[in-house]
Amino acid sequence: MLRVLAYHTVNDQTNFESQIQYLKSNYSLITVCELENFLFKNTKLPKKPLLITFDDGDYSLYANAFPVLKKYNVPAIIFVITNLINTYEPFWWNEVYSALGNKQGHNEVLRLKKIPNNERVTYMKRLRASQSTNFIQKQLSTNELIEMSGKDVCIANHSHSHPIFDKCESHTLKNEMSNSIKFLRAHSFSPFFFAYPNGNFSEEAETVLKGVGVKLSFLFDHKINYGKINPLRISRLVVNDSTPLWKLKLILSGWHSRILPFTKMLGKLRK
Repeated sequence: MLRVLAYHTVNDQTNFESQIQYLKSNYSLITVCELENFLFKNTKLPKKPLLITFDDGDYSLYANAFPVLKKYNVPAIIFVITNLINTYEPFWWNEVYSALGNKQGHNEVLRLKKIPNNERVTYMKRLRASQSTNFIQKQLSTNELIEMSGKDVCIANHSHSHPIFDKCESHTLKNEMSNSIKFLRAHSFSPFFFAYPNGNFSEEAETVLKGVGVKLSFLFDHKINYGKINPLRISRLVVNDSTPLWKLKLILSGWHSRILPFTKMLGKLRK
């Protein structure tokens, strides 16, 4: 049984540190290389193995997460969007929130994730043109990525511009992977460990990943990995920096993913 946690931002450093203390005391925190060796070289994993991952490469990882990981000598993998490194360009979904507000923006982001990628790109161009000022967001620099990377922290692939992969045509997927691999290779990072943007898997996308040499790819399906693990479909449990310990324990137990559909259904019935 393998547990993989998927974080995004880390703004509540105090609570995040409490989570790390709990995880280190109750699980065997492994590196992604240990997982790779287990899957391809039949090496053994320690009891109760757990891998910590971060998607997107938000600047808060350097400011708030990395000091905690370093303090407790905790391994992790950070999946970055390569065309944003060394820029002040925002995540595209944050542009939507900034332009429309949290409530309308949330609904619009959900819609944009469900339409063909070329339509989303066109929408974003129009949205930017309609704004009187450009929304900016500080992104990680190459030097900060280098500082974080090392024996225990791995910098890996989250695509070049974060399209939704099951909404992309094959040529777009190939361009995304070619560009992200080129950047990561140039800085001696890990281009062949990949996390699907938004977790959206497709057979076509998996074929592209195989074609460019991706060894491990991670989903966003809120599940524990039981039995034989497909290296290109590794499940992850969704968690965030503000998750209280009681809920983190519930998520790690696997019960949260079983209860979640019922809580969502109850929420809809109450509306």
